[in-house]
Amino acid sequence: EFWEAFSCLNYDRWYNATREYITDYRWPCEPYILGATAKMPLFDERFVHYGNDKAQHVLNLFYKQLRFAVLPQHFLVHLPHKAAAWADDSSRREHIGEILELTEQFKFESGTAAGVNWHTGVKFAKGTYRVKNGKMIVWDGAQWVDQATGQPTDPL
Repeated sequence: EFWEAFSCLNYDRWYNATREYITDYRWPCEPYILGATAKMPLFDERFVHYGNDKAQHVLNLFYKQLRFAVLPQHFLVHLPHKAAAWADDSSRREHIGEILELTEQFKFESGTAAGVNWHTGVKFAKGTYRVKNGKMIVWDGAQWVDQATGQPTDPL
């Protein structure tokens, strides 16, 4: 098992909780999540090999400023199952460089698009700018806009 994926969970606090509480996010946390389908970003389909697929999804939720509430007196049971053929150790070793590079690219892309410094997880201050194709684009606190036109734009 990949226990780092659940390192963000404080089992003692959960076990003794009587009310839901907000918990902090830490990479590479992969908790089981419940949420409104309409608000869930899609998984990044570039993650086709074993590794970081669930972690990138939860990170994207964090970048979008969703909070993680822990539900007391709730649990689920994960039944062990045979790993898929694509998830074997030799395949993982073969693709680890590709997975790690894609993960860093994803962190940059999704963090920037959400207006979050992907190194620190801190939201960009209003007025933060980037230069793209010779044009200055500015974070207005909610989205990236072309400084010259005031129109929303893709920061990447």
